[in-house]
Amino acid sequence: MLATLKDKGQVTIPKKLVNQLGLVSGDTFDVYIEDGEIRFVPVVIYPKKKIEELERLASEAEEGLSSGDLPVFEDADDAIADLHRAG
Repeated sequence: MLATLKDKGQVTIPKKLVNQLGLVSGDTFDVYIEDGEIRFVPVVIYPKKKIEELERLASEAEEGLSSGDLPVFEDADDAIADLHRAG
């Protein structure tokens, strides 16, 4: 697919790619050069408070797993079965 660089450095991403990737207006990208190519990688940016909350929850989960307070499942089917049993 071809795209053209406009006067102000803008490039329009072809509609087929936009649809294929599920992109919407306002999405953010990490743009960099790798091996002589321009790469656009969609990213999600979270507020710092949200990141801190997720880190806290991950830390609590790790503690629960290592102390044996949280169950460990063999696979997703076992986890889903446990959820159904819990009702």
